[in-house]
Amino acid sequence: MSPRRLAVVGSGVAGMTAAYVASRTAEVTLYEADDRLGGHADTHLVDDPATSSTLAIDTGFIVHNRHTYPVLLRLFAELGVATQESEMSMSTSDEGSGLEWAGALGASGLFPTGAHLRDRAYLRMLAEIPRFHRRARRLLDRDPASPMTLAAFLDEGGFSAYFRRHFAEPLVAAVWSCDPAVATDYPAAYLFTFLRHHGMLGIFGSPTWRTVSGGSRSYVRAAADAIRAEGGTVRTGAAVLAISETASGVLVRTASGEEQYDAVVIAAHPDQALRLLEAPSAVQREVLAALPYTANTALLHTDTTLLPSARKAWASWNFRRPAADTGQVQVTYDLTRLQRLATPTHYLVTLGGEHLVDPTTVIARRDYAHPLYTPSSVAARDRLPEIDTERIVFAGAYHGWGFHEDGARSGLAAVERLGLRWPPAVVRETAVDVARPRAATPYSTTITHTRRVPMHRSFRHRSHTWLVDVDHLPERGRLGWLRGRFEPRDHFEGDAPTLRDAVDGYLSEHGIDLRRSGQSGRVLMAAHPRALGHTFNPISVFWCWSDDDAIGAPTATIVEVHNTYGDRHAYLVRTDARGAGGVAKELYVSPFHATDGSYRVVAPPPDLETGRFSVLVELFTGDGARFTASVVGTPIERPPIVALSALRGAVLIRLHGIALWLRGLPVQPRPAYVKPTAHPIPADLEEVR
Repeated sequence: MSPRRLAVVGSGVAGMTAAYVASRTAEVTLYEADDRLGGHADTHLVDDPATSSTLAIDTGFIVHNRHTYPVLLRLFAELGVATQESEMSMSTSDEGSGLEWAGALGASGLFPTGAHLRDRAYLRMLAEIPRFHRRARRLLDRDPASPMTLAAFLDEGGFSAYFRRHFAEPLVAAVWSCDPAVATDYPAAYLFTFLRHHGMLGIFGSPTWRTVSGGSRSYVRAAADAIRAEGGTVRTGAAVLAISETASGVLVRTASGEEQYDAVVIAAHPDQALRLLEAPSAVQREVLAALPYTANTALLHTDTTLLPSARKAWASWNFRRPAADTGQVQVTYDLTRLQRLATPTHYLVTLGGEHLVDPTTVIARRDYAHPLYTPSSVAARDRLPEIDTERIVFAGAYHGWGFHEDGARSGLAAVERLGLRWPPAVVRETAVDVARPRAATPYSTTITHTRRVPMHRSFRHRSHTWLVDVDHLPERGRLGWLRGRFEPRDHFEGDAPTLRDAVDGYLSEHGIDLRRSGQSGRVLMAAHPRALGHTFNPISVFWCWSDDDAIGAPTATIVEVHNTYGDRHAYLVRTDARGAGGVAKELYVSPFHATDGSYRVVAPPPDLETGRFSVLVELFTGDGARFTASVVGTPIERPPIVALSALRGAVLIRLHGIALWLRGLPVQPRPAYVKPTAHPIPADLEEVR
């Protein structure tokens, strides 16, 4: 039974998400010990003398991206929170050796001085980076649960001590705000899973990072207002002293007394959560005690001596390794770069180097804590589902990799474990930041065909395809004939001036207009390009939104089927929340099937978090024949230089057809193809059994 009265303890992103979601269907009270809400969503209002303006500067949560922050993006969309592009780059400075360099800043960052070009150890390190990425990907493919530490991985791979000191350790220390001396104690597979998840296991392919316009306090305020608007209560300066479960509910004790709730979400750090429990169970004590955090002091200041001495190496994230080990990380974030602040002044946040900062430049001081990941803490994290009870559940970024999305995801999961769901909401038009990326993306695909009646045969092969925004098709230049172009002649009627015109014309025939409410809409297409004068798409999928940012379920899904005889037919599929729907078969596709029967189609839009997509088509005929085709795609960093996938696919389909014919599968006569009159898909074909 879902709780009617819910207490949420802690207003960081985990607690804020839990309270926001729960407030839609339950009576919520949000407790926060501090006098402000938000936890690491911490915005400072700073008077900037250079521009005579007030700047909103974040010192905790700063950046996110559209690929790996789906829960946070949904929250932003519903709250109408606007964001803008950030700049992500990282430098490393080593006082002992004098080395300074930066990634993601081009050649000037890699070679900020001429001496770098003559440094053999440095050049070798740069050459080791792609090998590190390749071996990391292979480890994940081979053994994603490997207990090997990063140190053991580097030893096994024969990576140089120089690489370890100037690349591997700074990367881990900067990302997780940990002492570089313990960075290589991290579980390698756990680290690599995170890096691949965020597009960081390659030289290219990193997502575009974004920051909240006006500072992260914008979303905190909006969420608190939404909770109150639903009848919830938000209490700041209300430290919870104890939480105890009773036969009829949960008691929450503060300095002002006790109050009973049906359930409680404890959205605090593990050590804090353990202290709050008046009578923790043995497993709660064991698991929570095994999840350490590391404390960091953050200073907001303007002392640029914390940045590399070589100005060309100044980056958004600046890792500094002192000559003597201090036992803590030293990282300086340039908020002027990260938040695109309109000022010539560099506003900086430094972790772990308080003694280095000129005190006259300090604007604010904050104490933060971040999860510390070791093999034992990762093992304890895997046991977190064991500590929940029917009335008390836990949330926090420590349930994942320690980032803002992990906190938001855990907050949502906590209230879902209590039986509460996140109901749909109207997305505010100001939430322009959550759009799907417009850049064309290459995919590695696995294609499977399975025939069950009258004979059983299955085949699978690997291929490549692309996901493109039809309004932002990639420019191929003079090599387009080789690398592939997306042309309107290869889809629908083939006579539209652009692909977008072809889509709009088809949808118009079915009474759908994406260009409404002042928006242009978005159309994403999964298809092969035309290369070497040839193209063949057994299935092309068009996901169509009337919303410019492609939020939520598509307004329409078009599945275009092509046969090897040069015919094609587009099906408008009315899909449910899972992307599933049904259509009557219209096109003669295979010589072994007539045009009778119906398709069941499952084609949800590409996943916002991973970019992965999957399309399933099942054919059901009156004589009991059943055929299934599927394609599963995963984004890759580099496409094939020559776009031969379409040609290869056409050859393979014919070879499989010959194999079926030789086995005696009867050929069905091919009727002349007549395009049917356009009409909306009837409701009774939404699901085909």
